[in-house]
Amino acid sequence: MSQKSSAPITRTHAAGAKPPAERVVRDIRRATRKQHSSEEKIRIVLEGLRGEDSIAALCRREGIAESLYYSWSKEFLEAGKRRLTGDTARAATTDEVKALRQEARTLKEVVAEQALELRLLKKHERGWGRPRMRYPGTEKLEIIRLVEQSHLPVRRTLEHLGIPPATFYRWYERYQTGGQEALADRPSRPDRVWNRIPDDVRGRIIDLALAEPELSPRELAVRFTDRERYFVSEASVYRLLKAHDLITSPAFIVVKAADEFHTKTTAPNQLWQTDFTYLKVIGWGWFYLSTVLDDFSRYVIAWKLCTGMAASDVTDTLELALTASGCTQARVRHRPRLLSDNGPSYIAGDLADWLARQQIEHIRGAPCHPQTQGKIERWHQTLKNRILLEHSYLPGELEARIEAFVDHYNHRRHHESLNNLTPADVYFGRAQAILQERERIKRQTLQQRRLLHRQQAA
Repeated sequence: MSQKSSAPITRTHAAGAKPPAERVVRDIRRATRKQHSSEEKIRIVLEGLRGEDSIAALCRREGIAESLYYSWSKEFLEAGKRRLTGDTARAATTDEVKALRQEARTLKEVVAEQALELRLLKKHERGWGRPRMRYPGTEKLEIIRLVEQSHLPVRRTLEHLGIPPATFYRWYERYQTGGQEALADRPSRPDRVWNRIPDDVRGRIIDLALAEPELSPRELAVRFTDRERYFVSEASVYRLLKAHDLITSPAFIVVKAADEFHTKTTAPNQLWQTDFTYLKVIGWGWFYLSTVLDDFSRYVIAWKLCTGMAASDVTDTLELALTASGCTQARVRHRPRLLSDNGPSYIAGDLADWLARQQIEHIRGAPCHPQTQGKIERWHQTLKNRILLEHSYLPGELEARIEAFVDHYNHRRHHESLNNLTPADVYFGRAQAILQERERIKRQTLQQRRLLHRQQAA
């Protein structure tokens, strides 16, 4: 027989507020809901199957919804169908079936672990499970078969084998796409390298090293580039000489690219940085901005908006910088050094000849290491953050906007790395006077604050 729940209907509400009517009705229905046993469910389903009354009349008499009746009927018919097909597990209760299945699963896992450990004992001499172990294709296939046939989960099986899951799934993917042949080890070195130096050029580098053994790999790279008009890096020359056992002096050391220069500049016009950047004019295409920036003060000495990135554009910008800095009129002790990347215009022979005539030393940063030219790269970012906010439709419009921003950058924008001075203050030698004046104002302000504090305390 069904029983009604004796749970209280009313609920306690804060501050004596009455519950809404819908909530009260819902609580009453929930508390007085009739609970049907399995025997009653079977009886109701059988009465519906006999067809003496309609399903709607039967549900009204029993006080249930039609959807609930059809749900019971579906479960009843499915259970009978499984029993007729030989599902003897239905004779046991649900809890018993679950317990038996869990016990069978546990026994299978124990047996699988024991079998796996016995298998690994045979493979211990082969080195299975060691870190960074390299397996041939046949053993990779054996491991895949072992994981597929194991009753343990994949991760537990791989833990016993000592193989990372990522490695196993990479093998499995290759096996599914290419079969057993795809599991063979692949050579770590590529067959061909697109930037490999030709053999005839390698021979000429070796001849130059034998003819002038006093040169370091860096000097050999520069000398070869200047003479042969063919750029080779210092690292490439070092590796080539080391392969031929021509590195005999400890002075021949490859300089590792650092985040900044170890020997920093101490005055303006000691080192200039130069580079190109891209700017687009709507309807005209891309234009290229060539800039010369002083390393010590970050002062933009000269710039030029070009239609290309030729060596002549670089020399034109450098001539503007020499005129603006006064290095062509005044007698200077040392010419400024030039720092650039390894772009085509900066490794050109015409630029090398022009720099040699001007007695300007050229330094190139390490390949794929733009941090060496970090100051001018940061200038490009600052420029584009301001210039690209609006579109330019004429080259003259873009040039005027660049000129206005360069004036702002040099004379009005304070740099944190320059002790909050403008590049013009540092470049023209006003930095020390400005800093001293700021220090004097600071001392005077602190003195006034102390005096005011004493007056208020008295």
